[in-house]
Amino acid sequence: MIQANDYSKLSNFKTVDPKNLEEMVSLYKIKKGTNVLIWTDNKKGSIAPRIAKTFYDELKEMGCNISLIVGKPTTKIGFAPKRINEAIFSLGEGDVFAVIASHGKGYTSKNKKRVLIKKLIAKQGFRMISMSSLASLKSNKVNAFLKSFTPDQKEVESLNKRIARAMEKTSEVRITCSKGTDLSLNIEDRPIIMNHANWKEYSTNYPVGETYTVPVEDSAIGKAVVSSYKVSGKTILPKKPVEMVFEEGLLVETTGKAMAHNINMTIKANKKFKTENYEDAVRTIAEFGIGTNKKASIVGAMICDEKTYGTCHIAIGSNKHMGGNNYCLGHFDSVIVKPTIYFDDKMIMEKGKLLL
Repeated sequence: MIQANDYSKLSNFKTVDPKNLEEMVSLYKIKKGTNVLIWTDNKKGSIAPRIAKTFYDELKEMGCNISLIVGKPTTKIGFAPKRINEAIFSLGEGDVFAVIASHGKGYTSKNKKRVLIKKLIAKQGFRMISMSSLASLKSNKVNAFLKSFTPDQKEVESLNKRIARAMEKTSEVRITCSKGTDLSLNIEDRPIIMNHANWKEYSTNYPVGETYTVPVEDSAIGKAVVSSYKVSGKTILPKKPVEMVFEEGLLVETTGKAMAHNINMTIKANKKFKTENYEDAVRTIAEFGIGTNKKASIVGAMICDEKTYGTCHIAIGSNKHMGGNNYCLGHFDSVIVKPTIYFDDKMIMEKGKLLL
């Protein structure tokens, strides 16, 4: 692992209560002597550098071998800086890579071509903790966000497995809610991923707590009404729920001004990187998932919002990294609160309560 120590760049940031990170350290089997690469930034007012600094302090006390890189925060869609990119490729079996970023790290690349992090994890054998797009988290929501780090892990895993078993037997999904959602999509024979720190199967974003799948790319039809949505580098909590209208798998209309602007900017970025069929790729349904973390709540950080029990989420954009067929730069989630969900003709969630 390449060595770096940018700790001095975090000198002005206060730490958080280290007890909030104990569960994460345990789940990822970090112990004395573990190589840990931390990627963060020094964005003023963001919780990301505070968590990263606390994580560093705790790992140092444990006797870990730590490499800390502090970069400049950016919301631009593109490849990761050369320094962090080289550090990722230096990781080996049993090492840990933690992204704790205000926005994101950028895409891993080799010879100016994107390399899926999932493939690097499989090839190099490292573990990944992904905690990004935290800049939009307001100070009065920080405690609620940190609370999501400590769910009942056995309960999360049990809920994930129940949902996954039901998904495996399902063709058609229908989602409704009191705010006006009525969206249908097909998930027959599609990949299913459970998020409960099962890092051997996939890179795990943190906090844990969701089961998700990759819908058939041209199957989404209807309307989703969402209460939280992600744009490049941040999460939006709109004053009024935002409508998303789908036809043949494509988002064709939205009432969210920030969402519409983000789609246009992402299309331009993909044109620059010469993505095939980029205009449709950015607007294609990419994901359907259900939150299973009862300590999580809607706080304005998507990695927490989408894990919240009693919600489901969809995403548009790339799903190649999840086993789907759609590739582009950009993947943007949106959360539906208290949905009623049908797997084929069976109701599996009623107004946010799981019935499985």
